Amino acid sequence: MAQCLFISEIQLSIFQWIFALDASHEKHAAQATLAALARTCSAFHDIALDVLWQQFGTIARAIQCMPHDLWGGDANKSESGCISLKLHRHLTKDDWNVFRRYALRIRHLSLATQDVRRGKTLIVDIDDELLACLASMDATQPLLPNLTSLEWIIYDQRDLRLIRRIMTESLTSLFLEVWAISPVPDLPQFISSIAPACPSLRKFAVHSVALSSHLCPSVSQALYHLHHLTTIHCGFLDAEVVDHLSLLPSLLELKFALQPNSEFQNELLFEQLQVLDVHTPDITSAVDLVSRMRNRLTNLSIFSDDHTAASVLAQLFRRLSTSVNHYSLRRLQIMVAEHPPHDLFSVLKLEDLHPLLSFNQLTHVYLDVGCGISLDDVAALELAQAWPNIVQLMLNKFLETSLPASMSPIGLMCFLKHCPNLVELTLEIDFSFIEEQDDQSHCWVGDTTHRHLSVFDVTYSKIHDAAKVAAFLSGILPRTVHVLYSWIYALDDQREYAERWNEASRLFTRMKK
Repeated sequence: MAQCLFISEIQLSIFQWIFALDASHEKHAAQATLAALARTCSAFHDIALDVLWQQFGTIARAIQCMPHDLWGGDANKSESGCISLKLHRHLTKDDWNVFRRYALRIRHLSLATQDVRRGKTLIVDIDDELLACLASMDATQPLLPNLTSLEWIIYDQRDLRLIRRIMTESLTSLFLEVWAISPVPDLPQFISSIAPACPSLRKFAVHSVALSSHLCPSVSQALYHLHHLTTIHCGFLDAEVVDHLSLLPSLLELKFALQPNSEFQNELLFEQLQVLDVHTPDITSAVDLVSRMRNRLTNLSIFSDDHTAASVLAQLFRRLSTSVNHYSLRRLQIMVAEHPPHDLFSVLKLEDLHPLLSFNQLTHVYLDVGCGISLDDVAALELAQAWPNIVQLMLNKFLETSLPASMSPIGLMCFLKHCPNLVELTLEIDFSFIEEQDDQSHCWVGDTTHRHLSVFDVTYSKIHDAAKVAAFLSGILPRTVHVLYSWIYALDDQREYAERWNEASRLFTRMKK
């Protein structure tokens, strides 16, 4: 064998390429190759095992390396068909040494995909007694000393036993998913202790639907003492904590929910922040948050549960234009969950959207804002020319309004002509111009077609002649796979349009063949 192959750095590079070049999702070939290298050549053994376990190692596989009579997996199948690992005898020091030899190589661990009782699609079910027995061995050292990434589901008190033994100073990524619907004893204390246990943490996520407010103080305390974070995903935070996070020099991504009645006192620096995803109690809070920022965001998502007037949204757009760098923003999503009462219904017009047109590098725009967006063909031309790189444009996908659509197929053609990268487009169109024409050659279109648009969603566009609309769309959208609509067949007042669009979609597919 060539002498260079005895050099560990060269081995490591080659073995990592074995993993990288396997394009399959499960990467069975890479696993088999690395395992064969470890078994057949003593010179390759350690490095091949390191790469194999760093990429594919789990605590379940480390358990299965111990004597079979200890865990008895193959003979015990759970109700879901998964292998069930259960303790069948006392765990000895020799058993522990076998487990330890492989545990040292594990870098990534996710028990979120290994426990049957938590209701996921699983491969292995590890019995609580077996986990508790492992946790009791050699309490002077972490169970997985070199672990860098951990994903964990907390369902009840039992789930806190083992995780305390796994937390290590080497951990750089921690994802906690709290499924409990009532407070779990010691959970707030555990979250508060994360910072001293894992001082090198760079990615930190805590998700909880039911207990987000309950965990807010402990999550905040942890965030105050983690100084190297690059990514934060969490629930409720108040203005004081957000102000502290804005000073972190390494923070690149922040996703959180703003605590109701939060009041900001200072400018929010966020010098390196690229991704901001915030759930606010109302759009007014979002305006206050954005107005205090000066940064180079690439992705911005704002969600609100409360309906608001178009004038407040227009104010938000103006604030964005002065707070976010015009050349950095690529993705913009603003979504208002609750639609206003009919007597408070308001409409956004082109002049309200003008501040957004200054972001000429946008590739993805998703506006579902709880009020009408009235755009005619002139507005379509301005938007298309302002956003030439747009890939996905979605305007009010889920909002039905009483306003007639103002944009005709001419406006649609503006997007197809000026936005060559469009892959998904969601617009309400008035197709009466097409339906009223006797000549179906559509000479006015010329040779304009779009080669990349895959999905065209007409939302609540009204339709009267399915054949004419389908013929027009098939001529200009030869590569489009789906023509979607939001009309619901089960609703009596929507069934007529749902049936026509279903027919148009069927004809569209046939005409392209």
